[in-house]
Amino acid sequence: MDHFPIKILADKSILIKIKEKIYCRQAITATSYKFTDKCNIFIDEIDENIYGVYFKNKSNKEASLEEIANEFCNELIDQQTRIDIEKEFGNIRDKIVEAAFSPIVDLK
Repeated sequence: MDHFPIKILADKSILIKIKEKIYCRQAITATSYKFTDKCNIFIDEIDENIYGVYFKNKSNKEASLEEIANEFCNELIDQQTRIDIEKEFGNIRDKIVEAAFSPIVDLK
C-alpha cells in the first residue's frame, strides 16, 4: 500500500508522513505527546507542507511500532477533530460558561 502514510525504515523505526493541509501542527504535537510513554518520537518537516513523525522503540520496551503507529493515526484524527470543533463551536461553550457563572439577578 504505497499510499498509506506508514513506512518501516531500514533501522526498524517507523515514519508517518502527515500532510499539513489535513492535520495542523497542534494536532500532531498533541498526539505525539500522548505516545511518548510507548516509544521515542521525533517530528520534522520533511517537505513543504508535510511533517514526518518518526517512531523508535525505547531501549527497555518491546512494543510493536506498527501497532503504535496505527493507534497514532486514529488518535491524530481525534485530536484534529477536537481542534476543528473548538474552532467552530468554542464561542458557544464560552457563552454557556459565562451564563453559568454570571451573577443571579433577584427578580423580587
